[in-house]
Amino acid sequence: MTYSELMLDVQDSVATLTLNRPEARNALGGLLRDELADAVTQISDRAGKDISAVVLTGTGRAFCAGGDLRALQNVAAQGPDAMRARMREAHVTLERWLDLPVPTIAAVNGAAAGAGFSLAIACDFVFAAEDARFIMSFGRIGLVPDWGAMYILPRLVGMQRAKELVLTARELDAGEARDYGLVLETVAPDRLLEHAQAFAAKFTGASPEAIGIAKRVMGATFESDRSTALAAEADAQAQANASDYHRDAVARFLAKEPARFDWGRA
Repeated sequence: MTYSELMLDVQDSVATLTLNRPEARNALGGLLRDELADAVTQISDRAGKDISAVVLTGTGRAFCAGGDLRALQNVAAQGPDAMRARMREAHVTLERWLDLPVPTIAAVNGAAAGAGFSLAIACDFVFAAEDARFIMSFGRIGLVPDWGAMYILPRLVGMQRAKELVLTARELDAGEARDYGLVLETVAPDRLLEHAQAFAAKFTGASPEAIGIAKRVMGATFESDRSTALAAEADAQAQANASDYHRDAVARFLAKEPARFDWGRA
């Protein structure tokens, strides 16, 4: 699929999704928003088939500078219902992304501000260039976080830290973001994408059923009581146990054949 403000490339089962609007620091306006929705749908259709992991990054000096303020001005002029409709569209894309049955990895180059911050933490893993910056910048223009940040951020850093980042709209450097638990690793800028893609490639051979099920069950953990969580675990294991992948893995083990998925050897 060819896009104008986005690049989607699949190599050896790793999809690299690149926000490609560098003149606007990859702000989510113009065609980019619509193309992102389409690309996520394409990835969702292929996930677990010829895509085993996804890397999200940006071109130029920024990962994503957030929303396009000119576009937001136009929406504001149409009244609150127009903004609600715009956010519902964004949430369709976000939920499809969160529900992908494969690992998602953000490679944050430069600034991740506003919705860009939200997109980064919507990934399962975040790698950041050593000069990356994270800014929950909505408060600077009198808005509140969107693209799922008010749901995801407290779950990553706790409520007090989340309120600090949202209410102060202050900037975090990559090291502080790592210390907060927002970033898994910081990487030299010239190695960032290669590092993220190498990490993603290690999931080749993993069970898409097991990964998808585990992501779904853990995603609901904070909304579940213990009994509900244990019931979901039992259902999940029953489903995974019935998969062709599990049967093949057991047969390989008993035959002393190499495993299809071994992180240490990947």
